[in-house]
Amino acid sequence: MHQGNTSLQTTWLKALLAALFCYASFGKGFSYLFIGEMLAVIGFLIFLQTNRIMLVASDRVLLIWGIFALWGTCRTIPFITTYHFDALRDAALWGYGIFALTIAAFVNKKSQIVAALKTYRKFLHLYLPIVAVIMLVSIGFSGMPKVPWSNNVGIISLKAGDASVHLAAAGLFYLIFPNRKAGSAAGDVSVFGVVRFIGWLMGAIVVLVVTRGGFSAMAIPIGLVSFLRPTRVGLKAVGFAVIGAALGLLVLESNVITLSHHGRKFNSDAVTQNIGSILGGSQGSAEREGNKTFRIVWWTKIVGYTVFGPYRWTGKGFGINLAQSDNPPGITAQDTSLRSPHNGSMTVLARMGVPGILLWVALNATFAISLFRAHRRAAASGSPFWSGVNLWIFCYWMAAFINMSFDVYIEGPQGGIWFWSIIGFGVAALRIQAHERREQRLARWYASGFTPHDQRLVRA
Repeated sequence: MHQGNTSLQTTWLKALLAALFCYASFGKGFSYLFIGEMLAVIGFLIFLQTNRIMLVASDRVLLIWGIFALWGTCRTIPFITTYHFDALRDAALWGYGIFALTIAAFVNKKSQIVAALKTYRKFLHLYLPIVAVIMLVSIGFSGMPKVPWSNNVGIISLKAGDASVHLAAAGLFYLIFPNRKAGSAAGDVSVFGVVRFIGWLMGAIVVLVVTRGGFSAMAIPIGLVSFLRPTRVGLKAVGFAVIGAALGLLVLESNVITLSHHGRKFNSDAVTQNIGSILGGSQGSAEREGNKTFRIVWWTKIVGYTVFGPYRWTGKGFGINLAQSDNPPGITAQDTSLRSPHNGSMTVLARMGVPGILLWVALNATFAISLFRAHRRAAASGSPFWSGVNLWIFCYWMAAFINMSFDVYIEGPQGGIWFWSIIGFGVAALRIQAHERREQRLARWYASGFTPHDQRLVRA
């Protein structure tokens, strides 16, 4: 590989990492700079120069994405003349998958994984103390300057659901990879560590009040890791949960936050109602239960006209406004402007039909199972680094997938680029681990006097 190409790839990866951090910090406001779309085009052009097009066929996840993208192309091109830019905008659902391909192609060494994690830790040092403030400003500051060419979107517009994905990953990152610098016997316990924990807690409180899906995206991955690692993570998580609950109730009951979001005040009653609604009890408010019923009715209608209806094999394609076309009962003008049914999988089904949803399920299942199996394999072989990396990426993916199941997430760059980048990073990690296992197997064979006369054994 030419040195120039390697340098371009490194520069592109650094630019992407900076863009991802900006999406996590400023949300939808940053998306209107179209930095992600420019990076997608540039990254693909660099990828073409590497002559690694067969990478798509050599990896199961990338191969499924390639077929998924091909079908997405077939369901986009016929509608460009009718819906113009809307067709291309909606096609971002599968198009942002180019980030998975380019990251998997450009990240080939363990040192790159380590460097990315170190940079991510530095980002969290700045992100966690301010993320709650960013969300509150996005929710309650009406004087926020707007992006001129947007539809009244503030330059800072971070949704609580989007932030919940990053808060879940951040909490698990510190639990799975505690900071063990020399001279710090207590790990990451310091004044700055306490500030970061309080920032994380305040962010979690905002999520608990605003969004049920976001709460689930945080709670389920953390609960899973606590179950898988009861001693190393579970006890810490329980301890932090007890401290966090006490501090959270103190903050909510003291009325430090006096804002309201869609009529929901920041108090303990709002948290109780959200949790009750998730568990299916009677604690949820009428407004919350109405939203849940509205979405279920819409999703049922999508299943009706695809799985059991005329759009079974094709879906409605990309470009059409699903809210206006489906016209589910009780839809509002605001819901109509969102275009999608608050569920990424339902969007895939509605726009790409049964073939699309089957490919979507296969892609995500293959990725998740591969990561989880790699985690168990690394843990069994005594490789805590790779075991932790696999588990953390798996949980990042899980948090994103849960959030997209209740909100418009993968359809936009602030969620879609992050989601596909997680998949690309995971694929790269899996490929590097597989290469290491082959090298270690060969080293053991050479040490035992093995002569690689049979190439089939060498490749095994």
